Amino acid sequence: MSVAADVMAIVLFVFFAVGVAVGVVVVIALSAHRADRADRWNRRPETPAARSGYSDDGEPDDKPPWWQTRAD
Repeated sequence: MSVAADVMAIVLFVFFAVGVAVGVVVVIALSAHRADRADRWNRRPETPAARSGYSDDGEPDDKPPWWQTRAD
């Protein structure tokens, strides 16, 4: 093969490889986007920042926690 044919083969191979790579990235991105849209309705609402989920009324307790009261 001549030098021009070698260069043309390399250029076409690189073009093909880049096209395949872009195609794979697009398929992964669209799949992730579709999964995100489908799961969006199943997500729980976020916990409000003012409450942590514990039933604490904001007043300090006079007694220590249970793990500090038991005798070993």
